Amino acid sequence: MLENFKNSPRLQRRAFFGSLALLAAGIVALLVTVLLPSKSHALDTPISNQPADVVKKDPSAPVDPAAIKIARQFLLTAVQRKNLDWAYDHVHVDLKGRMSRRQWDTGNIPVIPYDAQNAKTTAFIPQFSLQREVEFEVALVPKKHAIYAGTKPLRFYIALRRAHDRKNGEWLVSYFEPHWRPPIELTQ
Repeated sequence: MLENFKNSPRLQRRAFFGSLALLAAGIVALLVTVLLPSKSHALDTPISNQPADVVKKDPSAPVDPAAIKIARQFLLTAVQRKNLDWAYDHVHVDLKGRMSRRQWDTGNIPVIPYDAQNAKTTAFIPQFSLQREVEFEVALVPKKHAIYAGTKPLRFYIALRRAHDRKNGEWLVSYFEPHWRPPIELTQ
C-alpha cells in the first residue's frame, strides 16, 4: 500500500488536498468558537428552580454480628444447594433478580455453587461496613470429593444490604462472587 502511494502522483495529490480541507475545517471551527462566542447564555440558565436531590452518604458503622450470621447461613444453604427456601428469603433482589420461589427451588440460581468444608468456621474479613451495607471476604476450602468445587481453596466476596434500604432492616445477601484473577502467562 505504501509503495502504491509513493509511486502514484494522483494518490499524493488527493492526500494533499484532503489534508488541506481538514486543516481549513479546523481553522474555521477555531475561529467560530473564539471570535463568535454564543450570546444566548444557554449554559448559565438553570434547568429547574427546585433544589437538586442529593444522595446522602451512608455513614460507616461497626460490623453487625447479625450480618455475619446471615452470611454464614447463606454459605451453608444457597452456596451448597441445601435448604434453598431459607436462602430465597434471605437474598436481596440485586442477587436473585425476578426469580420466583419455584424457579429458585430448582437449584438453578445465580449463586456460584461451592462445596466448602469450612463454611461453618471460615473468617469473615470486612472490606467495608456501612449502616445499610457490608462486604466481607471469605476463604473457602473445598471438601475432598466436592461436587461443585475444584481442588483448590478460593476467596469470595459476599455483600449484604439492608431490606428496603432501611437503617434497621434485616440483612439480605446482595452479592457473592469469587475473588479470582486469571493467571498471567510468563513469556520468555
